Amino acid sequence: MASNFISVFISIFLIRKLAVADFGIYSLFMGSLSIFAIFSINGIVVAIRRFIPELVQKKYYKYHKLIIIKLYLISLLLIFITILIVYIYREQIGFYLKIDKFELYYSIFIINIFLFLQASITNNLLVTLFEQKFLSIIGVVSIIARGVLYAIFLSQLTIDLIFIIEAICMGIKALPSLYFTYKKITELEKDSGLTISQEETKDFVKRIRRFSLLSTANEMGEGGFSQISDYYFVSAYLGPFAMGLYAFPYKILSTIFDWIPMVQLNNIFKPYFITKYYEKDEDSAYLSDMFNFITKVYFFFYAAIVVGVISYQHLIQVYVFNSKYLETQTLIVIVILFYLLRSFAFPISIIIEIKEKIEYTLYAKIFAVFNVFAVIFVLEYTGWNLIGVALATGVSGLLRNIYLYFKMKQISKVRLNFPEMYKSLVIFLAMGCSMYGLSLINNIVTQVVLPAMTGLLLFQLLYRTLRPFNKNEEAILSNLLGRLPKMYFISKFLALNQS
Repeated sequence: MASNFISVFISIFLIRKLAVADFGIYSLFMGSLSIFAIFSINGIVVAIRRFIPELVQKKYYKYHKLIIIKLYLISLLLIFITILIVYIYREQIGFYLKIDKFELYYSIFIINIFLFLQASITNNLLVTLFEQKFLSIIGVVSIIARGVLYAIFLSQLTIDLIFIIEAICMGIKALPSLYFTYKKITELEKDSGLTISQEETKDFVKRIRRFSLLSTANEMGEGGFSQISDYYFVSAYLGPFAMGLYAFPYKILSTIFDWIPMVQLNNIFKPYFITKYYEKDEDSAYLSDMFNFITKVYFFFYAAIVVGVISYQHLIQVYVFNSKYLETQTLIVIVILFYLLRSFAFPISIIIEIKEKIEYTLYAKIFAVFNVFAVIFVLEYTGWNLIGVALATGVSGLLRNIYLYFKMKQISKVRLNFPEMYKSLVIFLAMGCSMYGLSLINNIVTQVVLPAMTGLLLFQLLYRTLRPFNKNEEAILSNLLGRLPKMYFISKFLALNQS
C-alpha cells in the first residue's frame, strides 16, 4: 500500500513540477521504453510466456533451461542492435521531433532502456514460474528507493536528472531479478529426471522458432496501435507542448492502474490458464469457459475505472493539477472509453497464443498502418488536432479487435457469451449514469461523497441481484486474487465464493 502512495505522489509531483512541454518530453522518453521492447524483446517474451508453462507442466526442466538461455541471448543481441540504430540517427530524430537537447537526453537514457528490457525479460520468466512473491518484494524496494531519491532531489529536478533516478530504480529491479532467474532455472534443472526424445526436441524447436519469429514480426507492428507512436507524430506536427497535453490522460490512467495492477493480473492469468488447459487435455469446452471468464473479469476492472474517471475527472483536474490540463477533459473521456477495448483484447490474445496462430495478429497490423495514416491525415488536413489523434488510434484498435475476435472464433469455436456480458454492462451503465449525474451538482462536498456512495451501493445491489459470475468462476477469481495482496479487498468486497 505504501508503494502505491509513493508511486501516485511521484506521478502527481512530476505533472505539477514540470512545464507542459517538459512533461511531454519526459512522457515520450519513458513511453519509448515500450517501443524499444517491441523492436527487440517482445517477440521473445511472448514465446517465453507461451512455451515455458507447457515445459514446466511436462517437467522438461533440462530443455527448459536451454531454451531460456538461447532466447535470452537472442534478445540481448536485439537490444544492442536497436539501441545502436537510434544512437546513430539521434541528431535527425531530435530535429524531427522538435526536441532540443535530444542527443544529450538519449545518451543518458540508454542505460534506462537496457535495464528496462532486462527487467522485462526476467519478470516474464519469473511469472511463468509463479515467483510473484519475489517480484512483489523487489518492486516495493524499487518504488521506495524511487520515492527517496525524488525527495532528496526535490528542488533541483531536471529531465536528465529524472532519467538518472529512473535508471537507478530500474537497476534495483533488473539486476537482482536476473540473478534470481538464473538461480531458479538452475535449481529446476537439477530436479529434472525426464528427457525429451530427439523427435520431440525437433518438434519443439520448430514450434518455438516459428512462434518466436511470427511474434517478433507481430510485435514490431504493435506500436502503431499505442499512444506512444502518437507522441512522435504529435511532437513532430504540434511540438512538445501539445505532446504534454496528449500524454496527460494516459499518465492519469497509468497512475490509477498502479492501484489495480492489471499487468500483474495478466501475468498470473496467462500461465495459470495455459497450464490448466494442458492439464485438461486441451479441452475446447474449458477454452471457451476460460475466455468468457477472463473477459468478464477484465471488463469489470476497466469499466469501474472508466466510470470513476469520467465522474471525477473535473475535480481531479482543478484540485490536484491546478487546472493546468483543464483543456484535456474531452480528450480524457475519448481515451478512456477506448480503453475498454483492452478488456476484450487480452482474452482474445490468450486463445490465439494457445492455438499458436500468431499470424492472425500479424495480419491485423494492417490496422496499425490505417492508424498511422489516419493520424497523419488528422494532423495534416484537419483542425481536430489531439481529439482527432485519439479517435484515430481508438478506432484502429476497435477494428483490430473485431477482426481478431472473428479469427479467434474461426480457429477455436470460442465465442463471447453475450447474455453474461449483458449483466456486467447493465451494472456499469447504471453506475456510470448515476455517478456522472451526481457529479454535476455544484457543491464540492456533494460532488466528492455522493457519487462514490451511490455508485458503491448501486454496484452491491446490482451485483448481488444479477450475479454475473457463477459459483465456479467466483471460486477461481477468489483464488487468483488471493495471489495478489492488492486485490484481496476486492475479493472481500464482492463476497466471492471461496470454496
